[in-house]
Amino acid sequence: MSEYKNGLSAIKALYEEYISEVEQLERDKKPADGLLGFGKKISDDPCHDRFSERLRKMLEDYAAEKPDTSDVRAVLEYIYSIQTEHKDPVSAYWLMNAVHGFTVDLVKILSREDASALCEFYEKKCPRSERFPVQKKVIKALKSAAK
Repeated sequence: MSEYKNGLSAIKALYEEYISEVEQLERDKKPADGLLGFGKKISDDPCHDRFSERLRKMLEDYAAEKPDTSDVRAVLEYIYSIQTEHKDPVSAYWLMNAVHGFTVDLVKILSREDASALCEFYEKKCPRSERFPVQKKVIKALKSAAK
């Protein structure tokens, strides 16, 4: 795999930092936090917005580097599967699903073969009963790239 500034290792580091930060928030949480409007809800922490914005920018920069299809596929496989390994904390799980929408432009870089294989992979990782509009958008982009 090639060495891209914003490739898989950078993406993994960003996810690890985010997951660690949310896990720390969970450990520091008081039992009544967020109940009846008192205390701090973990889902309102600015770390979620920071992660989302950093990932969006990182993926845009990565696409601008014109990576090859195998590198893109590895990055997308990671992004599309990491949330299944981290269903807790819940606030991180939902956001890790939502950011799949940031990957649609990268899908366009994939070869037909990689897009087809990644579509099959994604459909297994995101069963129809668990799909949100963003997952449907990604599947549509993958199917289009596979044609």
